[in-house]
Amino acid sequence: MKASFKKQQHDFYFLWSQVNILYCKWAEHLGISYTTLMTLYGLDVHGSMTQKNICDFYGFPKQTVSGIVHQLMDQGYVILEANTKDKREKLVVFTEAGTAYAKALLTPLYEAEQYVFSAIGEDKISQMLDTIDIFNTLLKKRLEVIQ
Repeated sequence: MKASFKKQQHDFYFLWSQVNILYCKWAEHLGISYTTLMTLYGLDVHGSMTQKNICDFYGFPKQTVSGIVHQLMDQGYVILEANTKDKREKLVVFTEAGTAYAKALLTPLYEAEQYVFSAIGEDKISQMLDTIDIFNTLLKKRLEVIQ
């Protein structure tokens, strides 16, 4: 292996892990788990999701997502509704209290993200997104066993 590859590999995974650490620390600051934060984030961005969608989108285990959804249900923040597209699945949907709860937790995060995206600039953000998309596409193709 080339030395330049090893450095790029290290740098890439270091930066990737730093992003995850920032979100983990934000969740900890809020007094919730990272998986709960990202579940709330996904529901807020998408409006509603099935538990399977949440698992697939974030790569979380089914048991973890099920536990989070039940905890949020017990707290009155979400309910399960019939999915009109697939009757076998239920959608996780915010209640009025859940919408307020998510807004209180996520608004400062969204404002920080918006500041960062703005400071970096639209062109560089677009390049970053394109590059990550290409990386994921090529890696998925190369690791064909996980298709």
